[in-house]
Amino acid sequence: MNHYSLLVSLHVASVVVWLGAGTTLAFTTIYARRAPNTLVLEQLGALVRWMTVRVFAPAAVAAAGFGVAAAHVGHWPDIFFFHVGEGAFVFSFLLTVTVRMPLLRRAARGTVTPRRLSQHLLALAVAELTVLYVAVADMVTKPSGVHTGAVHYGVVILGLGFTASLTIALWGSVGARADSQPQTRRETA
Repeated sequence: MNHYSLLVSLHVASVVVWLGAGTTLAFTTIYARRAPNTLVLEQLGALVRWMTVRVFAPAAVAAAGFGVAAAHVGHWPDIFFFHVGEGAFVFSFLLTVTVRMPLLRRAARGTVTPRRLSQHLLALAVAELTVLYVAVADMVTKPSGVHTGAVHYGVVILGLGFTASLTIALWGSVGARADSQPQTRRETA
C-alpha cells in the first residue's frame, strides 16, 4: 500500500466513525425521548458530551486531516467535490463548537431540561447528518460542478433536512411525555 492509499483509507475509516458516532447519537436521542422511563433521558447530556469529545470531534478532525493530506499527496487539482467535503467539516465543526458544546454545558448546569436538551440535540443531529450524508454522496458521485443533477438533488435533500431539523427544534416536544421526573422502574432487555 502506497502513502496515498493509506491516507485515503484512513480518511474513509475516519468518516465511517464520524458518521457512525453522529448516527448513534441521533438514535440514542430518539430512544431517550421515547423510553418508558427517564433514566436514559437524564443521562443523555453526559453521554452526548462524552461521545462528542472522545469520538465524534476527533473522528471529524481526522477525516478532514486525512482528506486534505490525501488530496495533497495525490496532487488533486481544485475539485468541486473536495470543497463540498471541506464545507461539511466546517459546518459540523462550527455546529459542535458554537451550539452543541455550549448547549451541553448549559444542560450540565441545569439551565436546560433533559427533554428540551434532547429536542435540540435531535434537531442538531438531523441538520448535521443531512449535511454529512450529502457530502458522502458527493464524494461517491464526484460531480464536476454546481450545474450537475447530483448537486441539484443534494440541494433539495439539504433543504428537506434543514426543514425537518427546524420542525424538530420548534415543535419536537409536541406529543412528548410531559413529565421529566426520574422514575425508579428500570427496563430489562
